[in-house]
Amino acid sequence: IKKRSAECKIVRRKGRLYVINKKNPRFKQRQG
Repeated sequence: IKKRSAECKIVRRKGRLYVINKKNPRFKQRQG
């Protein structure tokens, strides 16, 4: 998964990787 903008944060939760973005919620991604 890639950060698509400077506001994207990568978060690990229960062994999964998430991308969350407060300013652009449509940038959310999940892997694993």
